Amino acid sequence: MIIRFILTLGLAFSLGATAPQTAQADAGDFIGGAVVGGVLGYAIGQDQQKKKAQRTTRSTRTYRPGIPSTTQGAQTQTALNYFGYNAGRVDGQVGRGTRSAIERYQASMGYPINGYDFQTYQRDFLMQAYYWATSGGQATTQLTGQPLLLAYRQHLHSGSALAVAPQAPAAPAPAATTPVVTQPAPAPEPETDTTETASATLPSLFSGGTGGPSLANRCSGVMLQTSTNGGYTTLTNMSDPDFALSEQFCLARSYAMSHGEDLMQDIQGLTPDQVAAQCNSYGEMLAAQVDALALSSKTDAETQMRKLALESGLSPEDLAATSKVCLAIGYREDNMDAAVGSALMLVAMGEPAYGELIGHHLREGFGVQERRDLALQWYDASLSALDAGSQAVFLPSQSDRPQLLRAAVTQTQ
Repeated sequence: MIIRFILTLGLAFSLGATAPQTAQADAGDFIGGAVVGGVLGYAIGQDQQKKKAQRTTRSTRTYRPGIPSTTQGAQTQTALNYFGYNAGRVDGQVGRGTRSAIERYQASMGYPINGYDFQTYQRDFLMQAYYWATSGGQATTQLTGQPLLLAYRQHLHSGSALAVAPQAPAAPAPAATTPVVTQPAPAPEPETDTTETASATLPSLFSGGTGGPSLANRCSGVMLQTSTNGGYTTLTNMSDPDFALSEQFCLARSYAMSHGEDLMQDIQGLTPDQVAAQCNSYGEMLAAQVDALALSSKTDAETQMRKLALESGLSPEDLAATSKVCLAIGYREDNMDAAVGSALMLVAMGEPAYGELIGHHLREGFGVQERRDLALQWYDASLSALDAGSQAVFLPSQSDRPQLLRAAVTQTQ
């Protein structure tokens, strides 16, 4: 595994040196042209062609009657209507109107526009924004429609306080008659006949994860409970420390995804699919270290990751920069090897605050075997680092967040 890692990264580094990429990120994370492509690049020509063919196939597919109504479909329609994207009647059926609304949402948020391919992270962000808005965010900001959605994104990225005064969740807003968007809606796709069978033609927009439990679905449920509770848990109203930690896990995940999305916008010369493919490969390379987290102490896990990083021949800055992007990709795609491995690499490269994520994963058993005893080591180390002056990486403007985490962790012991 280590030999493969070194050879792959060595080839990638030589490719990056001949065709350097540039990306502007915070605190000089990307230096000397070292981005995901420079650090992890490899030949993916056939894979690219396959992805292109898949995208082409998806773009010619058309809606057929008989798509069953789903709860997730109804939730998505409600949220789209609430923010002014006009998905039409809330019936849970993912038809042309819903997909057109999804595309308007994707366009306004800067996501790849394809109503047939509603990525988990895109829906997750939409639903979390909806729960936040109906829990008091709308009353606090006095905004509606898309400006309210963008306000949530700004709060999430800047780390400004998300907690709002407790109040009953607002009733879902009726479907808007005119979509509130900043870009014109894409033209409707023409109906196109296809020789594919119905089961092969209909896309699964809400499959939610691969194989094991889906962290994205888990966080959607947590945010729904937050809305039902009337707002986020605070130090003064915390009655369920386990749920408080789950809330903070999902908020940290969302912040990591938002930060990674911003970093990816500055990567030149690589498509989103290429970045995702390389981060998936990164996750495969770190899978053994991720598996060992449930069997090793924090000290041993860090030591093994530092050894792997040292043998790669790459600088800590390069590996940390790549890990921040792959952390977002891992969470976006529910790829826990990429997400947890990236968090572990960041800790090994001198950013202990990311150890909070490893504590969350070990506590809840996402991507690793559940080990609450080991989770305490990671929580304590990350919080101690913050106490000692380490820079907060998740919602940094919430000055009482470390105290909330410390209180919740203490009460769950």
